[in-house]
Amino acid sequence: MTEKVASPFVAKMIGDWYGFIKKQDILKAETMRNEIVQACENMEEDQNVLIYFNLIDSRYKMMAQEFEGSKVLLKQIDIEEKQKTDDMIQYYYFFFNGMYEFYKKRFSDAINYYHIAETRLRNVPDELERAEFNYQLSIAYYEIAQNHFSINHAKKALESFKSADLQESRVAITLMVIASNKLDLNQFEQAESTFKDAINLATESKIDLPQALGYFNLGLCYERQGKLQQALECLQNVLSVELKKPHKTLYMRTNYMLARVLFQLDKKAEGLESYNESLMLANELSDNAYIAKLNIIHSIYITDDETQLDAAINALKNQNLWTDAAELSIMAARFYKKQDKHKLASKYFDDGLESQAKKLSWMEEIE
Repeated sequence: MTEKVASPFVAKMIGDWYGFIKKQDILKAETMRNEIVQACENMEEDQNVLIYFNLIDSRYKMMAQEFEGSKVLLKQIDIEEKQKTDDMIQYYYFFFNGMYEFYKKRFSDAINYYHIAETRLRNVPDELERAEFNYQLSIAYYEIAQNHFSINHAKKALESFKSADLQESRVAITLMVIASNKLDLNQFEQAESTFKDAINLATESKIDLPQALGYFNLGLCYERQGKLQQALECLQNVLSVELKKPHKTLYMRTNYMLARVLFQLDKKAEGLESYNESLMLANELSDNAYIAKLNIIHSIYITDDETQLDAAINALKNQNLWTDAAELSIMAARFYKKQDKHKLASKYFDDGLESQAKKLSWMEEIE
């Protein structure tokens, strides 16, 4: 008879596995998961350890961009059984549900889950976990334009990540959150400098994904300032970084921004190549927000189709993506102003201002 594997041993393996996940070490996390699955098959019965495995597996699937698989695992966890567990497992349950809601762009729901998770986090003596929590809360606040809250939590995360070993990737990514908030506050010089710091750290540490994300965000920074040629070079750098594992969401977003910049530079043929690549990935990922954003820039710069443009802007509004709706409406207005189509320019300027007002009232509702 095969000797049973002790459940505390498996629990220790799961803890080590989660460490690789938090460090975004995809290859080691994948290898470790396979070892744990084998160990679980021969483990002595322990319901808490199985719940622990399912929770961390749900987080692993999020890292691997298998979001629906992650939600299936979270739904399988019995609420009554969960309530019998310790604070750590309850914390993971609420925290990972928040991360899933964030992925679905239900940011207020994500923040609500995070606030419940925070009540359990107080009893989890893990500085790196607190860093990860503050990081996730900072990006949720960023998405609802609560810039000062976002910066505050990002700085807390940054302090913790800097004190941990081998956390260069998390430091670089957290620097980008701070820089993105500075960008939204129109503090362009500070944003640009911080993005460059993140890129330099990622390059020196030879960590590929943060390096690519740094170039992507710096490209956004330049595009926001109308420095289109510099934006183009940064976005092309994203695609030149050799990632250990392809990242479909980043490729989708990068090709969208490339198309947007190339269209503004009147390089329509090149822009259409990036547009088609991004649209293919957006459909594959079922990302309705990016499908709408792609339809908007295509309607403005290629087809000049007011009906399609209105439908795509309304699609963003229906998802409460007021920041994107406002930004792209004003982009359309500026384009039509240059074309001397003053009636259309006026319409989309008004539309952009209306979306900005809706964004403010929506933020008040969330608060």
